[in-house]
Amino acid sequence: MEKPELSEAQRAIAGRVAAVVDRVRADGPAADPADALPALRAISRDPVVLGDVLGDYLHRVVAGAQAETVAYWPALELLRAAGADEERAAAKAAWLRGRTTA
Repeated sequence: MEKPELSEAQRAIAGRVAAVVDRVRADGPAADPADALPALRAISRDPVVLGDVLGDYLHRVVAGAQAETVAYWPALELLRAAGADEERAAAKAAWLRGRTTA
């Protein structure tokens, strides 16, 4: 499977998006992902970029332990609420899964 690619600019934005999502995750279960939505949208509204980051988190959910699945749920909700492209996310998660099992 071919790696879903982003442009250099999109990769930089994806890194900033992931940093916001990681902060939400670090806040734990008390955090409301919706509170981070304006900050996330200020960084990007590009569904491809958001979907690429969502794909990373989907892969972590599938490849990780059950306890990690619960910990990643706010990240998934936040990225979906921001408008992440689900097809892009599925492609990225599948590519990552194929890379780790090969």
